[in-house]
Amino acid sequence: MSYLSEFAGSLVFLLGGYAYMCNINLKKTLVSKLNYIELVFAWALAVGFGLAIAASMGGPAYLNPGVVVGNLVWGGLGVTDALLYLLMEFLAAGVAVGVCTIFFWDSFKASPDASKRGIFSAYPVEKNLPLNFVQEVLATFFFLFIVFIGIITADSAVMIGLVGFGAVALLSLSLNSTGFSMNAMRSVFSSVWFALIPIPNKNGEKVDWTYQLVVNLLGSTLGGILAVIAVSVLTKAL
Repeated sequence: MSYLSEFAGSLVFLLGGYAYMCNINLKKTLVSKLNYIELVFAWALAVGFGLAIAASMGGPAYLNPGVVVGNLVWGGLGVTDALLYLLMEFLAAGVAVGVCTIFFWDSFKASPDASKRGIFSAYPVEKNLPLNFVQEVLATFFFLFIVFIGIITADSAVMIGLVGFGAVALLSLSLNSTGFSMNAMRSVFSSVWFALIPIPNKNGEKVDWTYQLVVNLLGSTLGGILAVIAVSVLTKAL
């Protein structure tokens, strides 16, 4: 059940976010254009509900490879458990991309000129790989630190969901200047599926693997590890 909860929570998180991205990037949808406050609200809801569902099903609600690796390195999580949680997150990303492809098939077909890779993964406003890496580490650290502290004090799955909602809203409206994902599941895992799934009108659009691996994988994972360590040390000290 713990592994299933990780899959279910990750799927709700990703599907909610990706579906909104499809709505604002593609033609023939009911939204059709970006409103940043609306985007923040949509992603915050997706993360909040994902955390709440995973927690209510009895899981640890990691929903982030950086958190899994952080608990593997520092939190006592076993290798087998870590690999199974990562597998659940990877499969959830594939299902989320696949479901969005089916639901928005006609919209993808009607949008030959729209960027598709940005729907399923995060890219910076200005690409500066060393700076983007540092920004990703810092943003992921602060985001997860807030979430972890909130989860420690939360007494229900609903409260955990509200913590996730608030953390996404806060970071998105303050430190977000690069399009960082703060989560390799949201960007890197989905990029693998983006490359594999026959999405209409992809038109040879390629994943920027250098950015995805350096920033969204290594950067967010390092941020997750540091957040796990910081919260662990802080709670023991208190």
